[in-house]
Parts: sequence; structure tokens; C-alpha cells
Amino acid sequence: MLVSKCPSVAGGRGQRRRPRGFTLVELAVTIAVLAILSTLAAPSFRAFIGTMRAKSAAFDLISDLSVARSEAIKGNQTTSITPVGGNWSNGWQVLDGNGALLRERAAMGSSLSISVAPSGGLSFLPNGRTPNDTAPGNLAWSINSSIAGVTARCVVVSPSGSARSKMGGC
Repeated sequence: MLVSKCPSVAGGRGQRRRPRGFTLVELAVTIAVLAILSTLAAPSFRAFIGTMRAKSAAFDLISDLSVARSEAIKGNQTTSITPVGGNWSNGWQVLDGNGALLRERAAMGSSLSISVAPSGGLSFLPNGRTPNDTAPGNLAWSINSSIAGVTARCVVVSPSGSARSKMGGC
């Protein structure tokens, strides 16, 4: 068996090795492309995050409405959910029939606001339903965002007391 001592085959003295890794030019081009793509994606990311915040606030409200309703049924007493300081954007409280605090929600983020809502709050009867004299227009909350491109959310409570969320204003 013959073993070749040729420099081109065995990597002898006359052959130059190609350096491994990236050149500075390749790295600069890659960073420039990433910067351009992130600049294009930033506005849609901002709208996506705003939409998720509005959706999260809507589901927080639905959760607290469900707690108020279930506490009314469980305790066989009227419970209510009321805005903090008369403004739903400042948060809300769930109170039992004796006025004891069951749950409290902090103020929403600065980019969120509630434009349509029951001014004095909403009560649930011991059977879990809303009072018969509650007008259907007083059973909705519209959660809006100041960020452009964010779809508003509407939380609606049916006369039976169940709450749901839908896209768009009320």
C-alpha cells in the first residue's frame, strides 16, 4: 500500500488553510438585515401587545364577574362589583351583601381605558341573576386602548348573569 506525501492531499507545507468563522463584512451585513427587519416588525408587535393587554383586562373582568355571581349563589345573598373611585379604569371591587371586600382589582395599564360601563356597578341576586330592572345597556363594558391598531374588547353580562367577551366596542 502506497501512502502519498503530496502536499495537496495530506495538507503539507505549501497549502494555506482557510480561516474559520465570519468576516467583519459578513457580520455587518447580518446585523444590518436584522435591524431592518426589527424596525419593520416593531409597529405590529406594539399593536399585538396592546391587543393582548386589552384581552387580558377583559378576561380579568369576566373572572371577577363570575366570582361575584358565584359568591351570590353560594352565600344566598346579593353581591356587587363596583368601580374604585367611580371609575372602572381605576380598578374594581367585588363586595358581598354585607359590604365585605371579597376581591379587588388594581388599576389597568396607562394605555387602557373603559369607556362604556355601568356607572354605579352591577349587582347579582342570590339566584345569580341580575336584577330585572337592569337595562341591557348597563350590562356592558368597552375596554379600549390608546395604541393605534388595537381592537377594543366588549364584556357583556346576560340577564342570567353569565359574562362573555367579544371583539369590538359595545
